[in-house]
Amino acid sequence: MRFNVLNHEIVPLHELVPADEEMSELSPWDLVGTDIDGSPRLRIELLPKILITDPAIQAMKEALEQADDELRAGWLNNRVIRVTRRSPSAGLHVAYRLVVEGN
Repeated sequence: MRFNVLNHEIVPLHELVPADEEMSELSPWDLVGTDIDGSPRLRIELLPKILITDPAIQAMKEALEQADDELRAGWLNNRVIRVTRRSPSAGLHVAYRLVVEGN
């Protein structure tokens, strides 16, 4: 039996944003730019980063891989994570992070 860090009371909710919803989720923060050919492009490189080795990301990765055994290697790199925190002063705060393999 392993400890799941996501179940701890002080760890905020981490959710993987579906790839087809990333554009609509991040467009209110002016993260949609224009590519060279004029097509819209999501500027995910501007998001704060979270390492793939982060314990919360590892726990989420293991849970998702158990549910879907056909995921390719490296599937979580450059994906967007929604982190939802509850705070007595701020109420509910949603932040987005980009999963990266290194600095």
